[in-house]
Amino acid sequence: MTIAEDGPESVLVYVHDPMCSWCYGFRPTWKALKSQLPEGLPIVSLLGGLADDSDIPMPLEMVDYLKRTWERIESTCKVPFNHSYWDQSPPPPRTTFISCRAVIAAERIAGRGEVFGERIQDAYYCEAKNVWDSEILCDLAEQIGFNRSTYSEALLSDAVRSVHEEQRSLAVRLKVDGYPSLLLIHKGEAFPISIRHGGAGVMLEDINDLLVDRQA
Repeated sequence: MTIAEDGPESVLVYVHDPMCSWCYGFRPTWKALKSQLPEGLPIVSLLGGLADDSDIPMPLEMVDYLKRTWERIESTCKVPFNHSYWDQSPPPPRTTFISCRAVIAAERIAGRGEVFGERIQDAYYCEAKNVWDSEILCDLAEQIGFNRSTYSEALLSDAVRSVHEEQRSLAVRLKVDGYPSLLLIHKGEAFPISIRHGGAGVMLEDINDLLVDRQA
């Protein structure tokens, strides 16, 4: 589903990146929130992107920062991490756009973007796999039933790259400056929803209050 002027009056927009560790930490809360949303409220998923394509090993300062971030999220959100990912030498590159395109490819082929996004997260955070590697991504796609050749072609296509660029541009127009982000779009106006890790109930109240206020 897309956001269009002639579309639904209200749409909930979730902006994320499969290689965003805070998005991974938010996953249980997001699942709980979705199960309680008002019936008929459409959800639009936008793939943002923390870091452009690169094959340059990230600086050790960035490695140390991300290590600490993982530890903080593990403690705060109670999700598991495989910290052996950081034992690589040289360090992995700081690049996430391809994982965003990987989700878009899965959605375009079979409507399984969310499922594949979770598989990427599990492979990255729990199995210490290099999910910025297209061959690894094709391995993962094959594991969940995609034809490898079909998936690889989609992943590397200009069409998927173009969709990702459009989604990133829309996120910028919505003034999204971090991931995960959640916004309620009502009659073309965007209302940010505060992200509360472990607080699905509070977020649901915020969404319902906005819907009531906007319809009053």
